[in-house]
Amino acid sequence: MSATTNELKPGVFAKYKALVFDCYGTLIDWETGIYNGLRPLFDAKRKPSDRRAVIEAFLSVERDLQARHPSMLYSDLLAKVYTTLEARLQNKPTPPDALRDDGATAAPVESSAHSGSGTAQVDAVPVGTSAATLDQPPSAAAAFAQSVGTWPPFPDTPGALKSLSQRFKLVILSNIDHVSIAKTRKLMEGPGGFTFDAVYTAQDAGAYKPAPEMLTYALQHLKDEFGITQEEVLMTAQSMTHDIIPARGRGIATAWIDRPNAICRPADVKGDEAMFVFPTMGDMADAVERLSS
Repeated sequence: MSATTNELKPGVFAKYKALVFDCYGTLIDWETGIYNGLRPLFDAKRKPSDRRAVIEAFLSVERDLQARHPSMLYSDLLAKVYTTLEARLQNKPTPPDALRDDGATAAPVESSAHSGSGTAQVDAVPVGTSAATLDQPPSAAAAFAQSVGTWPPFPDTPGALKSLSQRFKLVILSNIDHVSIAKTRKLMEGPGGFTFDAVYTAQDAGAYKPAPEMLTYALQHLKDEFGITQEEVLMTAQSMTHDIIPARGRGIATAWIDRPNAICRPADVKGDEAMFVFPTMGDMADAVERLSS
């Protein structure tokens, strides 16, 4: 049973040394970024372009591509999402892969597909070596892929992270690539006046959440780099499927950021899956400050 803000007792957060954040959806308003990037495509094809229709279409394609290409750089995968959606909106066959996932020189790792349970095993694949063939992605697809660095933080994010950084190590665990997350960090760290202590990506782990490799990678590096054990970690995320449920399954404490009006949210979620529930990062930071003073 999760605890509401009013039920929390002083010192309840004292045991935790690191907050591990999902980034896009928790700290960054990725639904707005996705919607703004894809709505012109839906409008051009004269298809329903309301926010829910666009976001749900994106998510259905993204899940499938992450399962089939667990080591592909996220920027490359976004370009593939765009071209796949473009074909579907015209009732055309999905185009042949414009971006390959077959780097010849990288060492392979065993990765899990992006399945609902995060346990489906796939063959060994090279990590972080998605390479464009001679046929470059369409300019519109490339622009969408590169838009990640402009997706805005939620208004409460920078201030909340600055406050939380006074008490915890701040760590990102995200289905993203190095180049994209570097741009995103600037949007949060600059205004916030803090610095993330570590960033672990799908490019590092060679898999997309909820694959178990992602959490395993983060936990091992937290121990090696900071001496922080699993019991001292608080997973803080908006996504039940990608973060909260997998973390709970590993015995990790969880704080669910139940962003109001989020479309990427299972309809049957009640919040009992998480130890703590907050509507925003700002509310969480306020609770930590109040209960730690």
